[in-house]
Amino acid sequence: MKERLVLLGGSGFLGQSLLRWLEQRGRRKTYQVVVLDPNPPKFFSPDKYISGRLEETEKILAALKKGDLLLHLVHTTIPADSANAPQRELKENLEPTVKLLEALKGVSIKGLVYFSSGGTIYGEPEAKRPLSEEAPRRPGSFYALTKLLIEDALMAGGNMGWFKYLIVRPGNPYGPYQELLNRHGAVGRIFSALIAGEKFALYGKGETVRDYIYVDDLAQALMLLLKQAKWNRVFNIGSGKGISLKALIRLCQEASGKKLKLAPRPLRETDLKYNVLDCGKLKALGWKPETSLEQGLEQTWQYFLKK
Repeated sequence: MKERLVLLGGSGFLGQSLLRWLEQRGRRKTYQVVVLDPNPPKFFSPDKYISGRLEETEKILAALKKGDLLLHLVHTTIPADSANAPQRELKENLEPTVKLLEALKGVSIKGLVYFSSGGTIYGEPEAKRPLSEEAPRRPGSFYALTKLLIEDALMAGGNMGWFKYLIVRPGNPYGPYQELLNRHGAVGRIFSALIAGEKFALYGKGETVRDYIYVDDLAQALMLLLKQAKWNRVFNIGSGKGISLKALIRLCQEASGKKLKLAPRPLRETDLKYNVLDCGKLKALGWKPETSLEQGLEQTWQYFLKK
């Protein structure tokens, strides 16, 4: 019998990438996928689509069955949006999630997976070294703060026996379809600008360092954690390697054979200078990224050429 994956926000970049990965790896024979999202999936079809929003708790509960794996992929903002809008963050993301967690008390799901943010939740570190899951969380935006509060709410619910949870903290995922399904992500924006011959907004001097993870490697890590039932735990998912924005631009230019036009901008107050993840806990389970940054950029560029 197939195991059911219920994806809240499954029409976005991560949800569609997971569906693509399952299809390409022949895993749709193992999993039945249900997507609940305000918009129907554009590129990869689930077994069932339900039109619904995160705040529609009753609709989510009606979609769930005993033994389901519930994946929470929803977040309505990006860090830059939240700079001056804390009330929006709490109303659109924290409040409906806490309402859902309370409602899950009486539902016998297998577990709840929450996609947090390894790229923002740790804030600016004291030293420039990879950040483990035990590193202090210093949210530098209301976006990151909301992610942190949701994490803590999940932990509290888990500690009270309401459900089993798994929190994953991705670095900076990238890959095909990102520019169409996600409003943030440097790789998608760079390649889009290269294709269109437009200028790319370069914040600061391009010296900010990030941990980029090819989205297929993220999907593989998630499915490994689900298979090994690593419940009530937190895992970083990243490459463990940092690269500056200006170095990323250089690699994108090499992959495309094109020169990027730049539009310098001041560094934003929500922009971290350094963020690289220590993924030792995940690697100890037998996982490692299959795709180097150079390979991932080449595959993403090939996708752009075939659009």
